[in-house]
Amino acid sequence: MLDLLEEEHKEILKGMPMIERVATFCILLGEGPTVKIFQHLPKHYVEDISTAITQIKSIDKETSLAILNEFHILIKSSGYISSGGYEYAKEILYKSLGKGEADDVLSRLSKIKLASQAFSYLDAINPKQLADFIKDESPQTIAVILAHMEAPGAAEVLMQLDEDVKVKVTMQMATIKDVSPDVVRTVSLILEKKLESLLSSIVDVGGVKVVADMLNRVGPKSQDILKNINGVDTLLATKIKENMFVFEDLLNLDNDYVMKILQNCETPDVAVAMKNATSEDLEKVTSAMSQRARDRFMEEFEMLTKVKIKDIEAAQRKMLDVAQKLIEEGVIDREMDEQ
Repeated sequence: MLDLLEEEHKEILKGMPMIERVATFCILLGEGPTVKIFQHLPKHYVEDISTAITQIKSIDKETSLAILNEFHILIKSSGYISSGGYEYAKEILYKSLGKGEADDVLSRLSKIKLASQAFSYLDAINPKQLADFIKDESPQTIAVILAHMEAPGAAEVLMQLDEDVKVKVTMQMATIKDVSPDVVRTVSLILEKKLESLLSSIVDVGGVKVVADMLNRVGPKSQDILKNINGVDTLLATKIKENMFVFEDLLNLDNDYVMKILQNCETPDVAVAMKNATSEDLEKVTSAMSQRARDRFMEEFEMLTKVKIKDIEAAQRKMLDVAQKLIEEGVIDREMDEQ
């Protein structure tokens, strides 16, 4: 029988945006499982989750337990929803969370399956700063913005506004009806452009390295993800890229460093990793080998026929893991190498 979400866990998660809960869950799962999840998600979801991970400084024990407990319930319920048992899933959530919280969760589950939600970037901004940015907008525009935010965040922004503006915005929100998706999208894009500098200022929170490490393992798809993040937030994309270490970076290291990496790698792995390499890159690697090592490598390399892309990527990942370990141990100094 599905365990109920304890009251203390409900209180801990109260007001936490769903994207933050997902990002926290990914951190708790660890790099390997998260990469596997990312490989089955559309790029825009990966971008949203990755961005959210960069905002998380630390996770305490109580929050960890609450997140894991909630996702246990959500995963079970989502399974029932996917198999057509929506009403059964709804009943379980009602019993586990209570009607109000269950309705909120069901609503969020629906949003996750839809296109990326407008104004999702607002959840990462300090309410006071956001209020300062939108205070001169019309009450109608502010109402549309707040209506697309999580309730706790919207309330905090509202409280920062002048009294007369609060009243007008509240009245607009209370009477607001369907708004054209085109209007919502336009308002969202205009506001995001205005907030670009503010969005850029919140990336230094210690989570960029976590995202970089995960994108390192995603493979070629990571470049598309980075490209799309760059379209939204250039500074964030740059910071993530700076913390990444891809196979191209390995090949561009000083010859002595490449030699140290090769000394810690198995020859068959290096042969597979270089299977589709250009002649120039192949020369970079073989020039860092002793004559004996080069002969063994060429023997392995020439024996290879058809090699799957995933096997090449896995072999490259092994070499990158060795390189990363040497970097962490101080054997390889990337900063000196880049000078």
